[in-house]
Amino acid sequence: MIRISHDTGILKGTIKLPSSKSISNRMLILKYLYEQDMELDNLSNANDTVLLESLLSNGGAELNVQDAGTAYRFLTAYCATQEGVWTIQGTDRLNERPIAVLVDALRQLGADITYLKEEGKAPLKIRGKKLIAANTLIDVTHVQSSQFISALLLIAPMVEGDFNLKVNKKMPSYSYVSLTVGCLRRMGYTVFLKGQYIQVNKQQRFDGEYFFVEPDWTSFYYWLSMAHLAKEVDLFFPGLRLDNMSKERKLLYDVGNTELKFEEVESGLKIVKNSIGAYDVKMELNFAQFPDSAMTFVMLIAALHKDGVIFKGLESLKYKECNREEAIALHLDKVQADFIKKEATWRLSATDFGLKKDTLFESYDDHRMAMCAAPLALVNTIVIEDETVVRKSYPHFWEDMKSVGFEIEYL
Repeated sequence: MIRISHDTGILKGTIKLPSSKSISNRMLILKYLYEQDMELDNLSNANDTVLLESLLSNGGAELNVQDAGTAYRFLTAYCATQEGVWTIQGTDRLNERPIAVLVDALRQLGADITYLKEEGKAPLKIRGKKLIAANTLIDVTHVQSSQFISALLLIAPMVEGDFNLKVNKKMPSYSYVSLTVGCLRRMGYTVFLKGQYIQVNKQQRFDGEYFFVEPDWTSFYYWLSMAHLAKEVDLFFPGLRLDNMSKERKLLYDVGNTELKFEEVESGLKIVKNSIGAYDVKMELNFAQFPDSAMTFVMLIAALHKDGVIFKGLESLKYKECNREEAIALHLDKVQADFIKKEATWRLSATDFGLKKDTLFESYDDHRMAMCAAPLALVNTIVIEDETVVRKSYPHFWEDMKSVGFEIEYL
């Protein structure tokens, strides 16, 4: 448990963001499948990525993915293509997360996968083998998980036969399918996109043995939230560029401020603010493509005392590390704000926002629920229940906060 405060409200310094976990995890699978001598520079040190790399490099048959959902899905597809017998399982929470749709799609390619306990859930037993596409079209338009589609795309060059994946481009987080396509192209594979159809050419033209992983935009948005709430800001983020692979950069202007300036300098992004300024918040925000950042923006907009902002695309939150739909409502209740759900929209009412000193925010065993509340320390002193959860995606988050003047007391 930690207490966080900031005396001056002035943020100045250089923040080396964690590397993109999403890109790191994809490139690790691609490396072990196709280019084991490739050097991955600036690989994420988040627990998910460290765990995935360890499982891939150790070659053991018993794979415990703990709470790493991405590793769970990607390794299911990976092991299906590798000679050997594997078992995959994780925490009780992860074992409850559905996997049947991915397993069914892999079985269409001949994968040998068995559920060891409950149908549709881990633990899984996988007998790796050569996969063959019996049909030229694999219709996965019913699949609503971008990670399931990404898992299939990552192994596509390993599957014998020419085939197209027909996907639902309106699925939540489809942007991460696009990211997977980008990673495959960086590995030298031609990927054809035509409407709903995706085809990966199996001829590889890899032009190097080196890949640099860019910084993580989701982690940047915690800092953007702090920048909005701070009195003055002069922060530099090395490696963060507006032309990075991740399309999550599109959220950059969802909350505007007349005094907040962005500038690309020295191969990075600098943000400067010399006074509070006036805020401009879009009245309807859709996080269907980037749900991991939704909680950060909800807490920020609440702290700006905004009322009537509509949030969409949050349907997947209940299936994350915790039920984030419930958790964010509980966070908001602590600050006298309401998050009202009606069908597929959520309405934020925060005109009565108030943050009492030493308000405790539970972590819910979820890194993002801890970090999305952290910027509120610029409004008043807060307490975070379990600070260790950040190791999943941003292990040095609290140290970075201390480097720009936050006081952190371990309780």
